[in-house]
Amino acid sequence: MLPYIRVLGVIALLWCSLAYSDLHGSRASFLMVDDRWMTLNYLHPNAEKLRMRAAALANGDTHIYIYSRNGGDGFNGGPNFDLSIISPKPDWEVQLNTLNAAGLSPVMWLTPDDSPSITSQSLDAQKAHFSEIVRRFDDKVSGYVACLECDEYWSAETTNALVAHLKAITDKPVGVHLTSGVGGYKGNKEYYASADYVFLQFGWDKTPAEITAMVKQAIAVTGKPVVASEYAKESRSAAAKALGDAACLAGAIGTGNGRSITPCGQRPQKKKRWYKEYENELIVSGVVVATLYAVSRFGIPMTLQANEDTYKVGIEAKGFGLSYSENEVLATYRFEF
Repeated sequence: MLPYIRVLGVIALLWCSLAYSDLHGSRASFLMVDDRWMTLNYLHPNAEKLRMRAAALANGDTHIYIYSRNGGDGFNGGPNFDLSIISPKPDWEVQLNTLNAAGLSPVMWLTPDDSPSITSQSLDAQKAHFSEIVRRFDDKVSGYVACLECDEYWSAETTNALVAHLKAITDKPVGVHLTSGVGGYKGNKEYYASADYVFLQFGWDKTPAEITAMVKQAIAVTGKPVVASEYAKESRSAAAKALGDAACLAGAIGTGNGRSITPCGQRPQKKKRWYKEYENELIVSGVVVATLYAVSRFGIPMTLQANEDTYKVGIEAKGFGLSYSENEVLATYRFEF
């Protein structure tokens, strides 16, 4: 009875985690030009991972944007090494676990710009990469963005086909990012048709008023939640945070280049499920049932110790003992030699 109840509880809690996975309230700082960092290239072997994590956390981030591959996009990491060539490595599970443990939930960007060696591959090749990334990392990421500036290299039809493929193999949310403006440089809202989220690029040197207007336009035109993902090159600056704040106040549900306020489209807290709230009681009840069955079926003596603060119930027969209290369940076996 005890193992059954524990396993059932774990399965139920895992299901809840998947069902309510989203990007509402997400906070990232993927551009940090003062250090020539772009967190998208975090998984490159030479990236300054510890410093990137520390900088992101110091800026209040809850999420981190990372590439699953790259063929040329980035600040090149400084004068002495190039971070813009990335392909999946065997240690990435460990790297993503480290990010999650640090409090930075990865958002995986599956296709870079400035990478014709990648974006010119066939549709089947793109789907194969998407499938492999989901197979390896789906339990370690909070969501996906199918492509960065998709409209530079793919049609709306291709983009939607890849988003549909992705949504067929994962329950995690999927976003689309285009060049600056609602619908990108083509003004084509069809790029967003299959996506769960719009990752909106605004362009540089915008005012808070312009940010506000673009967020409201994107929500009105697409009917989808909007992540204000790209509006400043240095996410830690006061100017960047002011733009992020304006986006949140206009209705965005997340930011990618810094903000100073916490509220940003977060969903209301879900009420704790009854089986999570009473997990310990369910476990103890299972042990009680097993104990009573043993006592009644086999005549095994039962002991009870109790005071005003705690209790302990146990059974023992032929060297085997089982006891439980408010804080523990303990099985023992006594032998002599």
